Amino acid sequence: MNDKIKNTIVLDAMGGDFAPIEILKGAIEAKKLYDCNIIITGIKEKIKQSLEEIQEDPSIFEIVHCSQEVLMNDHPGEVIKQKKDSSIFVGTKITSENENSAFVSAGNTGAVMASSLINIKRIKGVLRPAIAVVVPLAEKKIVLIDAGANADCKPQYLAQFAKMGKIFAESILKSENPKIGLANVGSEEGKGNELAVQSYQLIKDIKDINFIGNIEGRDIFDGLCDVVVCDGFTGNILLKSIEGIAKLFFREIKGILKANIASKISAVFLKDSFMGMKRKFDYEEYGGSFLIGVNGIVIISHGSSKSKAIKNAIRVAIEGQNYSLVDKITESINN
Repeated sequence: MNDKIKNTIVLDAMGGDFAPIEILKGAIEAKKLYDCNIIITGIKEKIKQSLEEIQEDPSIFEIVHCSQEVLMNDHPGEVIKQKKDSSIFVGTKITSENENSAFVSAGNTGAVMASSLINIKRIKGVLRPAIAVVVPLAEKKIVLIDAGANADCKPQYLAQFAKMGKIFAESILKSENPKIGLANVGSEEGKGNELAVQSYQLIKDIKDINFIGNIEGRDIFDGLCDVVVCDGFTGNILLKSIEGIAKLFFREIKGILKANIASKISAVFLKDSFMGMKRKFDYEEYGGSFLIGVNGIVIISHGSSKSKAIKNAIRVAIEGQNYSLVDKITESINN
């Protein structure tokens, strides 16, 4: 007899640019592919109306009604005080109360973080949770941590990010003895601002960390390390720059391939190769980012996520549960 508790995904139906219909489409796809329970939080009337619009029976999901919505420009503090009946706050609360559950949202990142800290809480010993993002390179994937959770950091935070990034790379990316690099303006020890200099020394002294030292922005893309550690301000700028450069690159390629008859003919033969490359850099393939350091699995998806991204966000949430990511980070932090 299999006593394993079935994975439960608590899904915020109201968060994101295309909510709730694209969120629900993603949930339907995930339900067909993965053996999991899905609890939907949000305004019940809108959820049912959207399900009927796509000709799905509303009874396929457990729907928890929430009377409030969190907007993308809502301040996290105000959400905690004034929107406790929102899909984000209620969703994180349900997650905290149910064993082997995970929360997925494409909504307001700050609100997801604040609600997670209130309801799911931090792992004991964790100073600050961090956003871990998988960044695809030519031949490998790397982890960027922190990608925006903490704009103002202390060296002790970055040292913990290095520990959590190591566990994440080992568990999710299956990296063996992952190389840890500290994002900086130069590769030499002693370079950078006070935060970088002090963080370097703390990470250097951590046992069982394969720390390769400072890594410059241009060297990240050569795959010199498996985990890039930085404060959330730097990490978010780096992440958004990568997204922008990728869009520019594919836009330029598209223009070149449509420039004349010869290039259009070439495009026919190159189509599969370019489509494969585009998929590799498509954020929807990766679903979302992990908020690690909280005492549960929380996935933050891109605000413009459509059904494919939500389906994959549910997949990576299940992976986090199955790989016991929270337990491994707890053990690492408290050893």
